[in-house]
Amino acid sequence: MHPLRILRLPRAPRVLRGGFAAALLGLVSLSGAAQADDRVTLGVGVSAMPRYEGADEYKGRTIPIVNAQIGRFYARTEDGIGFNFVQTQNFTLSAGANMMWGYGGDDVPPGIGGLSDAIGARLGLSTNLGGFVFGVAATQAVTHRDRGLLINTRVSYPYALSDRVRVTPSVGANWANEKYMDSYFGINGTQSRRSGLAQYHPDSGVKDVSARVSLSYAASERFSLTSLVGTSRLVGEAADSPMVRQKTQFQTLLGGSYTF
Repeated sequence: MHPLRILRLPRAPRVLRGGFAAALLGLVSLSGAAQADDRVTLGVGVSAMPRYEGADEYKGRTIPIVNAQIGRFYARTEDGIGFNFVQTQNFTLSAGANMMWGYGGDDVPPGIGGLSDAIGARLGLSTNLGGFVFGVAATQAVTHRDRGLLINTRVSYPYALSDRVRVTPSVGANWANEKYMDSYFGINGTQSRRSGLAQYHPDSGVKDVSARVSLSYAASERFSLTSLVGTSRLVGEAADSPMVRQKTQFQTLLGGSYTF
């Protein structure tokens, strides 16, 4: 299960003001970010999520909350680590590295076997138009290159209910190439014999669509509580995999964080 976007934290990160990844129009302004924008937010959250994409069982996980930006460098739970080549009020262009999470052999149907985590090279682009944040990010596996390519698009609308409370509804979709789809949803001959499931080799295409709402409450100037409720639905050839036992899945998160 690819990690969902879980950070919408107190001091309105740049994603809430002008996007979290970039647009080429930002090339007209290459000035560095002001030092006042530097921040480091650390915390921990507890999440309930499916054992794998398509599972009908859930399990609890402890997730570190990291949202740091120092100058043009960033580190975020959801987006990994990287550098903002373009960083303006309304456009950002970034490049870095992120994790492409696998799954354990005990989480999937017997006989399928585990899928190791991979490190991916990530390129992000986003813009803020009329308060809506439009973003797209492409992640290509660089270790375990057979893991393939995943492209995520998302539209969100951060909204301050009060000085302390911020809500962010969003919708998104993921497209994956054939290598990615085969790694996560394909079943080869060996796996078929061991599991009893039919062989399956999906093509590239839209993998899933999702919607979620996150809520952030600033309990003090530096400490905040964050919650999230989301749902996603596998579509196309991902949904047709014999591994998939439930196409529509849910995720919840509750966490706390401290901004230094």
